[in-house]
Amino acid sequence: MKPYRYEAIVQQIQELISQGRLSVGDKLPPERTLAKRFKVSRNSVRQAVQALAEKNLVESRQGDGTYICGKDNAHFVDSLARAIGAEKSRLKEILEFRQCLEPQIARLAASAISQAQLNRLKIIVCDQERKLLANQEDDRLDQEFHSLLARASGNTVMQEVFTALTNLLNESRSEFLQSNTRRKVSITGHLKIIDGLENRNPAMARQAMEEHIMDVEQTVLT
Repeated sequence: MKPYRYEAIVQQIQELISQGRLSVGDKLPPERTLAKRFKVSRNSVRQAVQALAEKNLVESRQGDGTYICGKDNAHFVDSLARAIGAEKSRLKEILEFRQCLEPQIARLAASAISQAQLNRLKIIVCDQERKLLANQEDDRLDQEFHSLLARASGNTVMQEVFTALTNLLNESRSEFLQSNTRRKVSITGHLKIIDGLENRNPAMARQAMEEHIMDVEQTVLT
């Protein structure tokens, strides 16, 4: 984990402590609160808390919640920061995997996509733009766009792999990673991909997807 990331996470934890919301002996805030604070998925928070439990730094109490039981705040802060940092590294790896899989899907779809599927992709992007203007979440639309593209590839193995890994891939679309900047990047990328598909240009579609995932990575990881 890069130092600046570690320090940024520590600062966020210290802010929670100064607000009286996080300290040894206290009950951990809900997963949703922590996910929003650290800009990770709820699954990432769950994994980080599990790592702390293995070190006996937190304790799950049946029907009551999870409590901090470390030696002191400093020890807990360091361990939580490293656990959250590890989950952020996982996000980077998910995006790297998407970079291996989805440009090839876009390349195949440029030759195989039907007009009905292409029209549906355009509608999805229009819906994303409306959600952006209304300042509403659009992660489900983003998922639908990429899932439809996998089906449009015409390759059943690609579709099966994509479907089987949906939950994993969706960690990079968590609502807690969304921002207006991320939504704009998503819309711009999707429009470029549609251009490649509409032109029936496999190389253009592949490059548009590569650039789209790189732009998303830059947005959520910097």
